[in-house]
Amino acid sequence: MDGLRIAVLGPLRAWRDGRELDTGPAQRRAVLAALALREGRVAPVHELLDNIWGWDPPASAAVALRNHVSRLRTALELDPRAPAALVSVAGGYALRLDEGALDTTRCEELAADAERAVRAQDRERAIRLLEEALSLWDGTPLAGVPGRYAELQRDRLTEARLSLQEKRLGLELERGRHAEAVSELSGLADENPLREGLRALQMLALYRCGRQGDALAEYGRARRFLSEELGIDPGPDLARMHERILRCDPGLTPSAEALPTAVQDVPGRDDGSAPIWIPPAQLPPDVPDFTGRRETVAHLSRTLAGAAERSVTAATVCVVHGMGGIGKTTVAVHAAHAVRERFPDGQLYVDLRGASRDPAAPDAVQRSFLLALGVSAANIPADPVERTALYRSRLAGRRLLLLLDNAVNGEQVLSLLPGTAECAALVTSRTPLACLAVTSRTGLEPFSEEEALALLEQIAGPERLPKEPEAARSLVRACGLLPLAVRIAASRLAARPRWTISSLTARLTDSSRRLDELQAGGLAVEAVFELGYASLNGAEARAFRLLAVPETAMLTPGSAAAVLDTTEAAAEDVMEALANAGLLESSDPGRYRYHDLLRLFARHRALKTEPEADRKGALSRLVRHYLAGMSAALRAFRPDSQLARALDPRLAGGPRFSDRSQAQQWVIGELAGILSVATQITHHPTRPLCADDARELGRVLVLLMPFTMPFTDLYVAWGSMTALGHVLLDEAEEDDDRPAVVNACAVLALAYASSGRHERARDFARQAYVATAPDDGVWRHRVAYVRGVVAAMDPEGLDDAVAHFADAAALGRASREAGFDAQCMLGLATTHLARKEPGRALQYCHEALALSQAADGGALDSVLALRYLGQALHDLGRNAEAVEHYTRALALCDVHGLSTQRAHTLLGLACAYFGDGRLAEARAAAEKALPMLALLGDAKGRQLATDHLMRAEPGGAPLAADGMTASSRGPGRPSSTVRGE
Repeated sequence: MDGLRIAVLGPLRAWRDGRELDTGPAQRRAVLAALALREGRVAPVHELLDNIWGWDPPASAAVALRNHVSRLRTALELDPRAPAALVSVAGGYALRLDEGALDTTRCEELAADAERAVRAQDRERAIRLLEEALSLWDGTPLAGVPGRYAELQRDRLTEARLSLQEKRLGLELERGRHAEAVSELSGLADENPLREGLRALQMLALYRCGRQGDALAEYGRARRFLSEELGIDPGPDLARMHERILRCDPGLTPSAEALPTAVQDVPGRDDGSAPIWIPPAQLPPDVPDFTGRRETVAHLSRTLAGAAERSVTAATVCVVHGMGGIGKTTVAVHAAHAVRERFPDGQLYVDLRGASRDPAAPDAVQRSFLLALGVSAANIPADPVERTALYRSRLAGRRLLLLLDNAVNGEQVLSLLPGTAECAALVTSRTPLACLAVTSRTGLEPFSEEEALALLEQIAGPERLPKEPEAARSLVRACGLLPLAVRIAASRLAARPRWTISSLTARLTDSSRRLDELQAGGLAVEAVFELGYASLNGAEARAFRLLAVPETAMLTPGSAAAVLDTTEAAAEDVMEALANAGLLESSDPGRYRYHDLLRLFARHRALKTEPEADRKGALSRLVRHYLAGMSAALRAFRPDSQLARALDPRLAGGPRFSDRSQAQQWVIGELAGILSVATQITHHPTRPLCADDARELGRVLVLLMPFTMPFTDLYVAWGSMTALGHVLLDEAEEDDDRPAVVNACAVLALAYASSGRHERARDFARQAYVATAPDDGVWRHRVAYVRGVVAAMDPEGLDDAVAHFADAAALGRASREAGFDAQCMLGLATTHLARKEPGRALQYCHEALALSQAADGGALDSVLALRYLGQALHDLGRNAEAVEHYTRALALCDVHGLSTQRAHTLLGLACAYFGDGRLAEARAAAEKALPMLALLGDAKGRQLATDHLMRAEPGGAPLAADGMTASSRGPGRPSSTVRGE
């Protein structure tokens, strides 16, 4: 038995000599719990069967019990063959532990010691003993243990914990620590509305903090709850506390020996109409581990500290806003403590409960502030106008700081703001309180990664992060860099010294359980989110749930309207409401996003609330929206294209674009969402892909292809889309949908070519070509172009590429589609460059440039033609001319926002500069290109840019004729025939 310990005041756990033991599955833990809680007494078999399986156990239960006992002995005993702890006794079993080895026994001992300390008038020792007893709890007792017995014990232990908390808080109030206890009492009283003792203590703490109005309001809430739920009135003790607070009973004031010395020396009022009043100091305690937010705190401190020195006559009002869990209250309290000495007449604090369904009434807050400022209850006017006038009169001439925490809107705080410049107010809210006239408005964002790591280290301990630096970074990223989530994760590590950071990170990787894991003690991310969610009306709550269903980083009014099946105006209104509630973020006009953890919360609510058909319908409507938008964008650039009509015959609904620039920006902005939703729908673990979704997804992806996109330099990682293409092909073949087969094969051809699997790529490109009719005026020439692209990406297929591009050009001319011929010439140019035939490439580049300009083909074709001209001229040794063409291409990239093309143009320009001996300019171009290439994931381009930078150093490696060092030359040139890569 040496060293064996059992814990049941949380998840059931067992240790021997500090090493945690495996207690097995849930039913085995139920057996262990039933034995442990009997504290050495024998548990007959029939009782154990009843405890674990209920009144009607299955026939196999007795055998299962014996197996569980045997496995427990293997886990618990030093020698399972000679059990000393888990023993068999006359038709039952007993678990014999050393004294203090069961946490409930230790808790009871500490509680008994605390009672003896109270009787000895040693309240401080009693408080310490109760705190030690309560520290043994680790969440819900017997968490995850099944069975009727465990449920009864769970209720008993929970009740015991509440009793200990109530005793400790009562002692804290006896010691005059009402300001420290009021927050905890409020939370416990709300969580346990039937415990009138907790409510009475909460009312007393509020009253002693000068918040008489709040204390009386809590009594009203308790009375309504008891009446509505049980049909009874409050008990005599709670009613008596209410009556004493109403008449400001002097006996409610802490005794002189309980108060700190500074308070004892303050004289009371001489009219006998109110309790002792001192300059209020109501700020909640500052957190000792405050981390980050340096600029924010410095700004708030400067603004608040300069309140009296400002030349204007208005009071200083600072608003701090942000989503739940972002740390608004923590920042505000920290800043308020930093400047409290500048407000010698006191600091007032109130939690306005803006995120709840029951926000504080301004008149009740005014009343509590007036009491704290020395006004007797009898002298507070009932009329709101008169009360506000008295309130501002009491503030006038004094230097007071008000912390109005958790405001619901500007109207709630307006009558609480001071009227003179000597006072200052610091307001926190989930909304920016846009209609409130303020001195400063600060929106809080999630932590930076370094700030999050600093908080993790501060709480979990400085010795842990250096051992697992990458796991620590993964952990704070899993927390969404949300300060509350990081604090909870760090607190869990601090409470579990033997846990590694990696072990907690692993628990957070399961998104379905992440929010459950992010809770510790009285802190829970989900509970904070629930407050904001509960404040929504029905339409807002439904929108909040459904908008989280698609895997999209950003939402626009158009995409949201598709998901919600409503108009864009209505969708934008509801998203604005969600942003005002702190449940969506909106950094740019018309663009909204969820914080990662809020998305998880919303998605969990959607899974519980929204029928599967509604969730699926939301995704299907979003795909149709993307298809309509892509086809509209194509029509904006090529009104004569038959492809848009073939892919989207309706030509109705979806976005409308006034010009090419607007269409380009829409496609760039929606690309990430399109690809994410495509993957989400095709790879859903439980819902099969329907034919309509497959068909429309295939059409959307085709509109992203190089033969389609004449208007933007989208970077599509085709190599990662192999699995998606196969799902679409299987569905198309099953439905015998020939156009869908062509679409899927084209996607697969590009995907395999991009990943270097050239033979498979050629097979799929050929399959797509064969699936089109010879006289097809929509698909035949485009699929021929795809065959050219696929062949050109294969160093062994360059001759075939020339033939395929020529075939595509001839077919395209027959279809009379403006601009397509220029694309084919560009394909031929890049192929001849790869074949080391820059002279031929030069000819095709000039032809492509002329064709593009004649057809008004847009900026992209012109940029590509100029880029390839620059490359051909560089290969011919005409570097000065190459620089000229690259510079022209770069200017077009800047004008039209072609960021991908800008990166590759800068890289080509660096090559030309090096070839011309202009090393400083080459280095500058390579330095600009390098971060952009890294962002695109272009490993070859990044290596070439790095080589150029090394080459610019003294003694650097010489460049070959093609501008590449030996280390960067691969099997083919860095250019690609896939447009946009």
